[in-house]
Amino acid sequence: MARTYGINVPSDLNRNFIIGELLEITEEAAQPEEATPVEDSDIRIATVLPKTYNDTTIHIFMRNPVWLFAYWDIKASDLKTMKEEFDFEELFIHVSFFENENDEKSSDSFDVKLNFDNNELYILIPANRHFVMATLAYRVSGEAPRTLAFTKKLEIPQEDEAVRNLQPGKKFPMSELTKISGMDDLLYKHYMTHRQSFSN
Repeated sequence: MARTYGINVPSDLNRNFIIGELLEITEEAAQPEEATPVEDSDIRIATVLPKTYNDTTIHIFMRNPVWLFAYWDIKASDLKTMKEEFDFEELFIHVSFFENENDEKSSDSFDVKLNFDNNELYILIPANRHFVMATLAYRVSGEAPRTLAFTKKLEIPQEDEAVRNLQPGKKFPMSELTKISGMDDLLYKHYMTHRQSFSN
């Protein structure tokens, strides 16, 4: 009976207790189930999310300290305006970096060219950057870029300085947490595979 109902029974349990429990389960299984009324509000119909919400926005998130994830949406009227521009050149994301959150002038920046078919992208972040901001814009020949949407400044997580400066053979006081992470072994394997990336 235990095998029939998929019950695991330890060998050291009281035999009479086991039989009583199994009989109770058998009786419950033999009784017809009562129908449970279902409210309309309980019915959920699976839907497919729309490709666009007809709003011009851009958002960024840090996947990790190295990769930035960006996604955007462009409303129909803005798309129409861009495509009707006679000298339209490109749609792009302008990625800007800042040393401090309140800085108005960026310390570095670059552009990532987009196409109209995609609305998300992973962007590789250069090392030693502190804050990042993304601007969705397009370029018309002979004119300054036209901004469609922009994000707030996002803080980039910073690695521990001691870990960032690690090199094989270079001694430094390693915390217990860093030791447990296997950093020594990881550093050695990285050195054996990518020796040219380490300075002498």
